[in-house]
Amino acid sequence: MTETKHYDVAIIGAGPAGLAAADDVKRAGKSVVVIEKYLWGGTCPNYGCDPKKILLAGIEAKESFDFLAGDGLLGDVKIEWPALMARKTHFTESIPERTQSQLESVGITTLYGPAHFINKDTVVVHGVAGDLEVQATDWVVSVGQRPATLDIPGAELSIDSEAFLSLPEMPQHVTIVGGGYIAIEFAGIAAGAGAEVTLIIRDSELLKDFDSQYVDILTKELEKRGIKFYYNTEVTAITENADKSLTLDLSFGQPLTTDLVVLAIGRVGNSDTLALENAGVETDRRGINVDNFLRTDNPHIYAAGDVANTPVPRITTAGYFEARYAVSVILGQTDQPIRYPAIPVVVYATPKLATVGVPTEIAANYGYTVTELDMTSWFSYYRTGEPVARTKVVLDAQKHLVGATVLGSHADELINYFTEAINNGDGYQEIRDRLYAYPTIASDLEYFF
Repeated sequence: MTETKHYDVAIIGAGPAGLAAADDVKRAGKSVVVIEKYLWGGTCPNYGCDPKKILLAGIEAKESFDFLAGDGLLGDVKIEWPALMARKTHFTESIPERTQSQLESVGITTLYGPAHFINKDTVVVHGVAGDLEVQATDWVVSVGQRPATLDIPGAELSIDSEAFLSLPEMPQHVTIVGGGYIAIEFAGIAAGAGAEVTLIIRDSELLKDFDSQYVDILTKELEKRGIKFYYNTEVTAITENADKSLTLDLSFGQPLTTDLVVLAIGRVGNSDTLALENAGVETDRRGINVDNFLRTDNPHIYAAGDVANTPVPRITTAGYFEARYAVSVILGQTDQPIRYPAIPVVVYATPKLATVGVPTEIAANYGYTVTELDMTSWFSYYRTGEPVARTKVVLDAQKHLVGATVLGSHADELINYFTEAINNGDGYQEIRDRLYAYPTIASDLEYFF
């Protein structure tokens, strides 16, 4: 007979969202279990944002040197990919065990194995030692997403984002399929490591959710780094040649030969293995359907993070914000629908592109004004030799900041200051009254109003 365990709250998925939820439940004195079937810690620290940024750090260090080459710096800096990858692996290899140990050290139960619902409040976890039934009063589903695949002949010859972030060697020629932020980021990393890079893009443009002018500037910068772009093109087949190179058949143009094909064509939710229909939960192509309280059709099952069908970017910070909110509803700490703060989104390209708040291209529709500033001559950027540093700020009628887009090596830092200003309702006077270390990017903030 299958053993059954009972908990106040059960969480499926041990990524940032699930971990945040578990922490809040435990702090409230409730019993909680976290169920995970792959890597404890989830996508971000194991095979997503964190390892990507470790690899990017090497590329950025080389670029920072190149910016000042001839202006006091001499020599030639090159990327030693295996050593850079070893540094990444040193960081990631301990994360699953460390994450699980930290959960258990504070009294949070962990279960490892695939799970699926058998009724409205019970799942079966298929563990190494056998099946276990888990019942809970409330559930938080935060199982995240996985890379999408192509349904074409030879698709198995390509690799996904997880494999790219574990490449032992960087091939001479890399072809990346996709036109979103992951494709752009990987292209910058591969090119910075010395590869010839080609991007195959199904649509006529990149990064559709960002300011088109800045996307054009970013594209030109990537072209300067040797990256080639094929627009309005799809890969229809991949074949392996005798020398282990790959040939891509394309919907437009001649076949392309490359050493490596990386698919970065989007992500799909991992909820399809949970048998959510047995619990009365509906899903669609965008994820698990939830209301303004993150509740599903089953009032005791909540969804948070990348797998939830919510109107915000699918990024780590939004995920744990949602998870903590869902727990606050479960614990009776709020009866108000979720209200999101401004959420910054960054493309970690070379250079970076970041945005927050009201998009620049629709600002005029709401009576807002957009001001653009070229910051390359500002001291903060001149001293580092950045060739591109631009910002567009969106101001309301009272001259309060409501949106911004930034392009440059320090875009991820500056966008956080803008996010804080938006969430605080800041204008010129509020910023001017604060004291920041000088000269820094923060001390430049008053110049944007």
